[in-house]
Amino acid sequence: MRPSATRLGRALPLLSLLLVACAGEAPSPTASVAAAPAPDDAAIFRAEQDYTDFVLATSPEQATMLGLHARDGELDDRSLTAWNARLAREEAMLKELLTRFASPRASLAARTDLTILEHTLAVDAYWQRARRPLETQPDVYAGPLDAMFTMTARDYAPAAVRAHAVLARLAGIPAVVAAAKANLKNPPRVWTEVGMERADGAKTFFADLRPQLVAALKDEPDGVARIDAALAIGTAAYADYRAFLERDVLPRSTGSFAAGPEAFAFLVHENYFLAEEPKALKALGERVFAETTAQMTALAHEIDPSAKGWPEVTTRLKAKHPPAAELLRSYAHEVERARAFLVQRDVVAFPPGDVCQAIDTPPFQRSTISAAYDEAPAFDQDPHGFFFVTPVDPSTSPEAQEETLRENDYGDEVDTAVHETYPGHHLQISFARLYPSRIRKATAPDIFEEGWAFYAEELMSELGYYTKEERMMQLEWTLVRAARVLIDVGLHTEGMTIDQAVALLTDQVHLERSLAESEVKRYTLEPTQPLAYVVGREKILELRRRYQEREGAKYTLKRFHAEILSHGAIAPALLASEMFP
Repeated sequence: MRPSATRLGRALPLLSLLLVACAGEAPSPTASVAAAPAPDDAAIFRAEQDYTDFVLATSPEQATMLGLHARDGELDDRSLTAWNARLAREEAMLKELLTRFASPRASLAARTDLTILEHTLAVDAYWQRARRPLETQPDVYAGPLDAMFTMTARDYAPAAVRAHAVLARLAGIPAVVAAAKANLKNPPRVWTEVGMERADGAKTFFADLRPQLVAALKDEPDGVARIDAALAIGTAAYADYRAFLERDVLPRSTGSFAAGPEAFAFLVHENYFLAEEPKALKALGERVFAETTAQMTALAHEIDPSAKGWPEVTTRLKAKHPPAAELLRSYAHEVERARAFLVQRDVVAFPPGDVCQAIDTPPFQRSTISAAYDEAPAFDQDPHGFFFVTPVDPSTSPEAQEETLRENDYGDEVDTAVHETYPGHHLQISFARLYPSRIRKATAPDIFEEGWAFYAEELMSELGYYTKEERMMQLEWTLVRAARVLIDVGLHTEGMTIDQAVALLTDQVHLERSLAESEVKRYTLEPTQPLAYVVGREKILELRRRYQEREGAKYTLKRFHAEILSHGAIAPALLASEMFP
C-alpha cells in the first residue's frame, strides 16, 4: 500500500497499533516547506535512506520499479520464512522511529516526511497481516513480469546490462512458481481467475521480449541460445503455474475478497488520513452520482431533444470509435492535442524533459487494464512516461471486439488522455519526481494522484476543452467514479457481490459488460483505491477554494497549480498543513 497521513496527533495510535501487531511554474517548494533545517532533519533524511535500503534488501522487484537497480538480477524471496522476516524487520523499524522521534525537532517538510515514513511502515505491516497476500493473492507471483517490463522498457543502463539481468530473473521464475504452490491456500475465486489471466499473458510478453533481448546481446557468441533457453524456462514456468491454478487452486478458491469494515476503515483513516467514516464517503458518492445523472440528462437534451434519456445518447456516441488498427494512433493524437491546448491556455507549467509516449499495454496486464499511465521509476534519471492502451484482442469474436471498441469511442479517448497524461497523471507525477524527499519519491497516495487526475478532467471542462459529445462521455466517467465509491464500500464492508457490482456498472452506468467485469476484478484487489477519485477531487477543490480566498486578487489557476504540485504527491490533509501552516 502507498500511505499518507500527517504526524499531527497520530503518534499514539500508531504506537498502539505497532504493539498490537508485534504481539500478533515550474513548481518549487513554498517558503514554509523550504525553511532552514532543524536539528532532527538530517536524522529523518537518514531514516528515509534506511527505508529505501530496506526496500532494496527485501524486495529487489519493488526496488527496480522505484529505480533502485543494485539487485536487478534477483527476484523477491516469496517463501513464508522470508515474508515473516521482512515483516518483523518492518515493524522493528517503525517502533524505533516512533521512539526516537516521539517529539521531533524538525522543519515542517521533514515532519511531513517522517509522517509519511511512519505510516508507510505501519499501513504495510497492518495490511500484510490482514491480507496475507502470499497465501491469498495468486497475482503476486506474476510480479516478476512487471519488473522485467520496466527493465526492458526503460533505458536506465546499457541494453546488454539490462538484458543480462532479465535473463537472471527469468531463471528464477521456477522458484517463484514453487513458492506459489507451497503458499497458496484458499484465495477468493476472482483472484485466482486474475492470477490465471496474468499467467496467460506471460507467453505473449516473453515472445514480445525476445527481439529486444536479441538486439542487446547479438554480439555475444552464445547470446541468442541463452536468451531462448531463459525464455523457455520462464514460459514453461508460467504455463505450469496457470495449469496449477486452474487444476489445484480454483476448486478450493473459496476465500473472501472483502477487506472487512475494520480494515477498510483503517485504510481510509491511516492510509489517506481522512476523518470521514466509510458511510460518509458512500454518501458523498451517492450525491455525486445523483448530481452527475442530472447533468447528463440535461446535456443529453441539448445534444438530442428527441432522446428519451442520456443512455440513448451515450449508446449512439459509443458507436463512433476508431477501427482496431488505429486505436493506439488515435489515443496518441489525443495526448498531443491535450498538451497543445494547455500550452495555449497557460494554466499549468511543464517540467523539463517532459515526454509521454502512448504504447500497447503489456500482455500480462491486459486483464485488468484498458488504459493507464505507467510512470517512470522515481529514482531513475529518465522522466519518460508511458500511456498504456490495451489493443483489441483479435482472437475474440467480432461481437467482443466491437464491445471493446465501444468503450474506446472518440469521446472516451479524449477524456482518458486528459486523465492519464495532460494535465492528469503524467504532468502531476513528472513534477512529483522533482521533489527531493526520498520517501515522497518512494510513496504516492491514490487519494492525491487519482484525485488530481479526476480534478484535471473537470478542469478541462471549465476551460472549454470538450465538445458537448465529449463532455457527455467525460460525465459518464464521472458517473463511473461515483459508482466506484458505492462499489468500493459495498464490496468490502456491506456484502455486495461481484455480480451486483457489475450490474451497477452495466445497468445504471451503461458500461459494456466486459469493461465492467474488468473494473470490478480490480476493485476486489484494491480496497479504498476506487473511492480515491471522487474523494480526492473534492479535497483538491477544497484546497483551491482556500487558496483563492487567501490569495485574493493575486489568485490565478496557474499559481494554484504550481503550488499544489510543488510538494510531491502527498495526501490532501498533509498538503493542507504545508500550504496553510
